[in-house]
Amino acid sequence: MRNENLGNPRLRLAVRLALTGGSLATTMGVANAQTAPAAAAADTSLQEVVVTGSRISVPNQVSISPVTFVSALDVAQTGVTRVEDLLNELPQIFASQGANISNGATGTATVDLRGLGAKRTLVLVNGLRLGPGDPRTGGSSDINMVPAEMIDSIEVLTGGASSTYGADAVGGVVNFKLNDHFEGVKIVADAGIYNHSNKNTDGVEDAVAASGFQQAPSTVNEGAQKSVAFIAGLNSGDGKGNATFFATYRNVAAVLQGKYSYSDCTLNSGFATSNSGKFSCGGSSTSFPGRFRTVGAGAPPSDNTIGPNGTLIPWNNSFLYNFGALNFFQRPDERYTAGAFLHYEFNEHATVYANTMFMDDKSLAQIAASGAFFATFAVNCANPFLSGQELAAWCGGSTAGETTNLFIGRRNVEGGGRIDDLEHTDWRVVVGVKGKIVDGWDYDASWQHSIVNLSETQENFFSTKKIDNALNVVQTATGPQCIVTVNNTDKNCVPYNIFSLGQVTPAALAYLQVPGIQTGNIDSTTVDINVTGDLGKYGVQLPTAGSGLKVNIGAEWRDVTEVTTPDEEFQTGDLAGIGGDILPTSGGIISREIFAEGRMPLIEDHFLAESLGVEAGYRYSDYNLGFKTNTYKFGVEYSPIRDVRLRASFQRAVRAPNVTELFTPLSVILDGNTDPCAGTAAQLAAKGITVAQCVAAGVPAAAFGTVIPNNANQYQGKVGGNPALQPETALTSSFGIGWTPSFVPGLRLQVDYFDIKIENVITTIGGSGILTQCVQSGQFCDLIHRDANNSVWLSQDGYVNDPLLNIGQFETRGIDLDLSYGFDVGAAGKIRTNLVGTYVDEYIVTPQASKPSTAFNCAGLFGDICSSSAATGNPIFRWRHTLRTTWSTPWQGLDVTASWRYFSAMKLDALSPQANLSQAPATVANGGIASTDAAIKAYNYLDLSAAVRLADKITFRVGVNNVFDKDPPIIGGSNLPGVVGNGNTFPQVYDALGRFIFGQLTVQF
Repeated sequence: MRNENLGNPRLRLAVRLALTGGSLATTMGVANAQTAPAAAAADTSLQEVVVTGSRISVPNQVSISPVTFVSALDVAQTGVTRVEDLLNELPQIFASQGANISNGATGTATVDLRGLGAKRTLVLVNGLRLGPGDPRTGGSSDINMVPAEMIDSIEVLTGGASSTYGADAVGGVVNFKLNDHFEGVKIVADAGIYNHSNKNTDGVEDAVAASGFQQAPSTVNEGAQKSVAFIAGLNSGDGKGNATFFATYRNVAAVLQGKYSYSDCTLNSGFATSNSGKFSCGGSSTSFPGRFRTVGAGAPPSDNTIGPNGTLIPWNNSFLYNFGALNFFQRPDERYTAGAFLHYEFNEHATVYANTMFMDDKSLAQIAASGAFFATFAVNCANPFLSGQELAAWCGGSTAGETTNLFIGRRNVEGGGRIDDLEHTDWRVVVGVKGKIVDGWDYDASWQHSIVNLSETQENFFSTKKIDNALNVVQTATGPQCIVTVNNTDKNCVPYNIFSLGQVTPAALAYLQVPGIQTGNIDSTTVDINVTGDLGKYGVQLPTAGSGLKVNIGAEWRDVTEVTTPDEEFQTGDLAGIGGDILPTSGGIISREIFAEGRMPLIEDHFLAESLGVEAGYRYSDYNLGFKTNTYKFGVEYSPIRDVRLRASFQRAVRAPNVTELFTPLSVILDGNTDPCAGTAAQLAAKGITVAQCVAAGVPAAAFGTVIPNNANQYQGKVGGNPALQPETALTSSFGIGWTPSFVPGLRLQVDYFDIKIENVITTIGGSGILTQCVQSGQFCDLIHRDANNSVWLSQDGYVNDPLLNIGQFETRGIDLDLSYGFDVGAAGKIRTNLVGTYVDEYIVTPQASKPSTAFNCAGLFGDICSSSAATGNPIFRWRHTLRTTWSTPWQGLDVTASWRYFSAMKLDALSPQANLSQAPATVANGGIASTDAAIKAYNYLDLSAAVRLADKITFRVGVNNVFDKDPPIIGGSNLPGVVGNGNTFPQVYDALGRFIFGQLTVQF
């Protein structure tokens, strides 16, 4: 990173935006100062409380739909610089894309409500949609766009809200209310770092020692984070307008998995019949000095590696490559944001508002080095690098013009790790006008446009084609040369000598390592016009109520277009270890919508009916792809007395397929963690797998016990989009009770039950689910396509057929608890405490809705089957809560906060008695269940922070999250999902990097 700030093009762009916002603010202030006789109070018209879940503003009332509220103080007390870290503490939110994901990272941060998938959570900023965040995913918003320092509050509405906000609000809505009415200048500086002491938890250091891999250091101080924010605001002289500007910078350092004992290698689960139930280190067969096998007729079955002077040594597991240690546990990240919020009230009929937000975010995702990933290469026997022993074993001693087919797994240890350089540049512009039409009728019309530009470069990858070129070498008068150089096919080829130790040259690496480049953009435009009427002013009200019917009607037009342009290396799958072909995508989707909503008080201020009211809403959507949707809601609230409030609602929500789901071409990529039929006959017998089961899964009886497993737990599927997809539909119901006893001032209790059922789910069955269900129950066997080696990973011909379909069904039920209490403790100050918790009773996955027998309940479970089949890859906790208590001390300006985060115990899905999850009875009888992974204990974390006012304008906050430096739960690789599971744990869920120590300085004037 450059130190000369203005030499940085990203910062130059942010500064230009700053100057634009500042000049607008200055112009507004000067112009109005000339006409106003005196300075008026700051405008508060845009600070009106709007109930999330409704377009009808109802001051001093609460939503009929359940809403969780997070204040700006809550944000500050956590010490986070990444908004996703804050949201992930809420029990209704499941971890999604974030900074702790490297293998499979998109470079974005997303929100997943109820574990129903980030694409089913709608994100708003000040009540308006935040556009899609990545051209490759097509749907989920990137909340990196939201600077934590600008947050006034966060409203989390759980449950469907499509009739109010449109498609995608199936799981719920997260509304970030940003400070658009600031006056003065504010500077916020944050810094933090992770500290951890490595221990031999669950024998992981013993496993590393037994493998011969390098041990992690005893103490870790890694992952430093720093950020600075500048906020400035100016009110107009007449008090009718405001301009607020912000600019932020954030820098996060990388953390390697090899720094932590529990992620120092990729762990194999310990089975009750082997390893005494202890972990052992796994690794990749794509190793160093390499794994070589001749293939074809008469080829010997043995594998070899290279010893001194080109000798051949029998290959065994001691040569496995420790790929896990080089993965990032935390991605490095550098982000700039800037923006301006403007509004001015010309009169009661026209308040003009506009805002713009800009972000440039660059992140690097690193995984282990590239290499020759078990492809078959035709190596010429005249290669002068071949030793006598190699010639004898592979070519029968001949150096003539013959070739031999070699199956090679050889790691590029001479080069660096594979790096995915991801940069997102985002713009968001909103322009609108609102005001009164006539008495009782208001309007709001807005235009919004967002642009996301993606620049992605995959670095340090080998070209499979160039490996083939560089292995075919002949002796010439000028020395060894590639055959393609001799025949003028490729003059740049440099011979690659992997047949003797230490002979790979920098020139060879420069030839073999090629970048993969992909660009893309996603544009989103929304036009919204709505009017709100208070018909009570015209007599439309009941005699039993003190107010009348309020309605909101409107129309919305939304257009989303997406283009991704991968280069030839991506499209041909030539990059070794890229995971498959990455093909271009383009397309768009337009919706035209009308909506209406009403809220009617039925009874107010009567005996045993303090209030009784109903609300209803409807939205009709017409998509240019040929389908139409209808969504609606109905809700009722009842307060028999002032202290008690009951509420209930029923909603029908939809999610239309996004551009990526519709138009991504089919290709063979990674799509699963397990092949039950891979391994030796003894290993399969220990797991209770029979010959007949594997025959059903496509393995010939004669090949039973010979299928090569993937040591990295990566198997392939043919996946992609489907233009015939239809919208998902969801039925959401909730009811709750609120209690604010007048005899206990400061106490508030809210309990809500939720039931969300999503039908016509757009999903894949999942590679692991297809293979496992075939072996266990005979289902999905026709979707398995094995290659000539009977594998589903060794070549592009081996895969499971797993395209997107409207095939599944999800249903989740549970209870939310929200409890707060504040009270004085006399001379000792004040105590404020709040508990937010969620109990999940059921999370039912039905992979094939047409076959109810395929259903299983993942509540309280973790593991590969649930993770690959559910909408979330995370554990689905029965109970989670966060209890935060703040003591406002009698010492001026000093507040102390303690937070208790709790995660309930979990069980491995394979141990569930459910037929579609449990292992075969023979497996249990033979003790072939991973005792290391049988369960995850309950987890408790303690966080502490303190804030002190150093002066009238200066506040300092310091804190420690995960005070006791608890290790995360340690899970073997085969029981972790491919994206959210990294480093033998769930790093986006649990605190994987140790205790986090942070400080924050705020100066405001």
